[in-house]
Amino acid sequence: MNKKELISALAEHTGATQSDAGDMLNAFIEVTMTELRQGDGSKVVIPGFGQFVSKFRDSREIRNPATGKMMMSKPKLSASFKPSSVLKDL
Repeated sequence: MNKKELISALAEHTGATQSDAGDMLNAFIEVTMTELRQGDGSKVVIPGFGQFVSKFRDSREIRNPATGKMMMSKPKLSASFKPSSVLKDL
């Protein structure tokens, strides 16, 4: 399912217009991304579904696959999703 199909399904399920459903989905994405950008350990928890968690990843030594040369990666903030036990059971 892509974003357009998700918006259509949300609109049908809630009785809202596709425009309103799209606005709500975009708002959810924006709020989630803003919260995760706050830093290491910030999270968005949706009971019964799961949680989005941000993690800080330190710089580490990596290998350039084209040249084989070793180099250091940049430190970065990454996001992950941890499904709830209810979702896992599905």
